[in-house]
Amino acid sequence: MKLHLLGFALLAALVEAIPSSTNSTIQKRSTPKLVFAHFIVGIVDGYTQSDWANDIALASATGIDAFALNIGMDPWTDTQLANAYAALRVAPASSSSSRSILPRLRLQWGNGALVSTFTGDGFDWSPVRSAVSHPLEIIPFYQAALANSDSTDGLFQWNAWPSQNNQPIDQTMSIAGDQYYQSQLGGSPYMAGVSPWFFTHYDSSTYNKNWLYLSDTLLIDRWNEILNLQPQLVELITWNDFGESHYIGPLHPERTSVYAPSGHSDGAIQWAAGFPHDAWRKIIKPYIAAYKNGGPVTISPSDESIVYWYRPHPKGLSCSDPFLGPPTGQSFPADGVWAATLLASPATLTMTSGTFSYTTTAPAGINYFATGMGSGQPTFELVRSGVTITQGVGGLSIDLNSCNIYNFNAFVGSTN
Repeated sequence: MKLHLLGFALLAALVEAIPSSTNSTIQKRSTPKLVFAHFIVGIVDGYTQSDWANDIALASATGIDAFALNIGMDPWTDTQLANAYAALRVAPASSSSSRSILPRLRLQWGNGALVSTFTGDGFDWSPVRSAVSHPLEIIPFYQAALANSDSTDGLFQWNAWPSQNNQPIDQTMSIAGDQYYQSQLGGSPYMAGVSPWFFTHYDSSTYNKNWLYLSDTLLIDRWNEILNLQPQLVELITWNDFGESHYIGPLHPERTSVYAPSGHSDGAIQWAAGFPHDAWRKIIKPYIAAYKNGGPVTISPSDESIVYWYRPHPKGLSCSDPFLGPPTGQSFPADGVWAATLLASPATLTMTSGTFSYTTTAPAGINYFATGMGSGQPTFELVRSGVTITQGVGGLSIDLNSCNIYNFNAFVGSTN
């Protein structure tokens, strides 16, 4: 499987292009399902070509079809796009500025070049269609799910977290927003967002961002919704937004500017460094396969595992934070340790955290369970017919008594 790259500009801009086609009709009903991962180029100022190659290989192995490259006006954008192109052994489709709205890369979907945005409501795409020699499939994110305009072919909904009017709410994720977008589109393509987490804690003098969305079991809950909704496209939000804690790609603290913005010491390094999320890709991979194939989630015996996640301290703990108080939404998450079992057939799960212990029979497929948040490193074990299948110890120790910052990010690991 070859992973593609999509340009994805910050305003109302492009995602990607294909070579000229003699067929100008976009076939919306016969197109394959695709899954993209949102990749923020604006923070990878220190990336090397090998970093790109590594990320591309990891994404491709997960079943992700393309990176949606979110590009802006940073001075390193062209350099990093060149690194990305070189890593894929392809050349840019356009020599124009990286800030251009015109397509740059090659990925065909429905005989058209798939184009998306982050916001840009009401933008007239007609001049863009006229400026290129091949058909476009334009599916932007509009914050208002207005009826499909003549200049677009579908819509994307960025919101992948439980919220109301962009504010955190103490509820699990609803599909009401997806259903409303779909109702407005009348069968035209819909791209749904999927995200595993959300927490950000930037000093108000830097970015004025200090909140969380309820995310305890969001990743699996949302993928189960996707299997029911069956949208034409899915975008994972995100591959590398460490500042908002919803990354699924590898950590690169020494190569990404978001960790420590220039002139500030309150970067995302405080809550992202040492908090890997890579193991979440073990969950995402079989869900992508089920989504594309239209079948149930299945796990092969060789892929059986436990994926676990938890926070470093209880939600009500008062931290000696030099920058900010607790985030908005602090009271929403549970104080717990979660484990998702990936099983080919049922097995017995035991998980412990401090004085808390929980044992249950986990069925085949992917299912999640929780126990209380106890002091120290939690442990996990799967047993079948008296034989231990897999076991492990959490890589981060939970501290119930003190904390340096309000960190509501998740530490994610797996037993193998």
